Amino acid sequence: MTPEKLASWVDRSLSKTEGMLFTATPAEELDAIGRWQQLKDQAFAGQMREIVAAFNRATAHERGFAADEVGLAVRATTTTGGKLVQQALSIAELPGLLEAVEVGTLTEWHVYAVLSELDVVELTLEQRQAVVLVMLARFNDQAPGELGRLVRRLIVQVDRAAAAARDAKATRNRRVWFSGDVDGQAVVTARGPAAAIAAIRASLEATLPDDAAPGEERRRDAREFDLFVDLLTGGAEAGSWSAGVVVPFSVADGGDLELAEIPGLGAILPSTARDLLEQCETVSQIAVDADGVVVAVGDPIRTARQPVLEGHVRLSRPVLADPIVRTLTAPPVERVLVAAGYRFPPRLQRFLEARDRTCVFPGCNRQAMKTDKDHRIPWPAGPTSADNGQCLCRHHHRAKQAVFSVSLDSDGSYRWTTRGGWEFLRHPKGY
Repeated sequence: MTPEKLASWVDRSLSKTEGMLFTATPAEELDAIGRWQQLKDQAFAGQMREIVAAFNRATAHERGFAADEVGLAVRATTTTGGKLVQQALSIAELPGLLEAVEVGTLTEWHVYAVLSELDVVELTLEQRQAVVLVMLARFNDQAPGELGRLVRRLIVQVDRAAAAARDAKATRNRRVWFSGDVDGQAVVTARGPAAAIAAIRASLEATLPDDAAPGEERRRDAREFDLFVDLLTGGAEAGSWSAGVVVPFSVADGGDLELAEIPGLGAILPSTARDLLEQCETVSQIAVDADGVVVAVGDPIRTARQPVLEGHVRLSRPVLADPIVRTLTAPPVERVLVAAGYRFPPRLQRFLEARDRTCVFPGCNRQAMKTDKDHRIPWPAGPTSADNGQCLCRHHHRAKQAVFSVSLDSDGSYRWTTRGGWEFLRHPKGY
C-alpha cells in the first residue's frame, strides 16, 4: 500500500468515526476499533518495506549511518532508528511474514510475537525461514501469544540436537535474581527447567483457594503473592499439589520423533518427558483421532511408582521402566457424552479438560483444570453433556453471562458473539 493510498484510507476512517459521534452501536464501535488496527498494521508493513528499500539503495558507506537517518525520520533517537532498521531487515528475510500482515492475516502484534521467539535462540537463516513457513501454514487465527508458543515449539523441532544442548546449558545456569523497582517495590525472577516452574505454579494454585474468604479485600494476585512469600519464608506450608505433563504414547514408549508438553509452559524434549513420566504417580489416557481431536478419556491409573521426592521434581535421566509402559497400554478408554443432573461428573470433567485444554475464550490461556465447567446452553434447557459443556475461567464465565453469547460450530470451534453482533472464533486446540 502506497503512502497516498494509506492516507486516503485514514481520511475515510476519520470521516466514518466522526459520523458515528454519540450514536454508535456496539457493532459500529468495534468496527471502528478494528479498522484503526488495520490501518496500524498497513502502516507498520509499509514502514518496514520503506526502511528495507532505503537500506538496500544506500552504499556500503551510507548504510553505516542508516540508524541515524531513520531515527530522524521517525523523530526519535539513533538507538530507536537502529532497532527499526534491524527489525525491518530481519522481517524482510522471513518469507511471507509482511505479506501476511498486508492481506490482514497477521497483525503487527503477531510479527512481534514471532520475532521475540526467533531472536532469543541461535538459528541459521534457513532454519528461521523454515520455522516461519511452517508457522504460516499452521496459522489458525491464534492470538499473538498463542502464535509465539507455536513458534517456540517449531524452534525445538527444527533442530533437536541444538535444542537439547540449549536446554542442558540453560539448566546448568538456572538461577534466581532480584532487582529494585519503582515506588518501593522490587522484583524476584526465577529461570529454570519448565518442570520445576510447573511444580512451583501447581503448589501455589493448590494452596491458594479459588474463592476469597468472606470479607477478604485482597485481589487474587495479591493473595497469591502473599502466599508465595509465606511459603518461602516459613509462614505457610504447601498443600497437596500435582503438576501434569502431556506425553504422546510414542514418546512414553521410547520414541524421539514427537515433543511432549507442560501445559501453559510449552514443549519439552522426549528425554525430559520420560524423566517426568518415571516419577509420576498416576497416568490418565487420552484417545485422539487422526486429526488430534479428543474422542475419549480414561480414569487415572495409579502407577507402580511413587514420586521420587514429595513435592519436588527430579531432573536426572533414568531409563523408562517397563511397568509404566505396560500400564499405559492397559485398559481401554471410554467416552462419556451425557450425564444426569446439573453437575459434570469427574470423567466428563476430564473429557472437557482434555478436549478444550484451556479456557475457550479466544486467546485465553488459563489451563482447563483451573476453570469452571459451564453449560453453554444453561441447564436444564441444555444437558450436562460433552457437546454442551465448555471450560471457562471465572472471568470469562462472567463475561459470557454479561456481554457474550457462545455457540458451537460443526468443526468444534466456539463462536463468541458480542453485544453488537461481532463474531470471534476459538478453534479447537487438539493435540
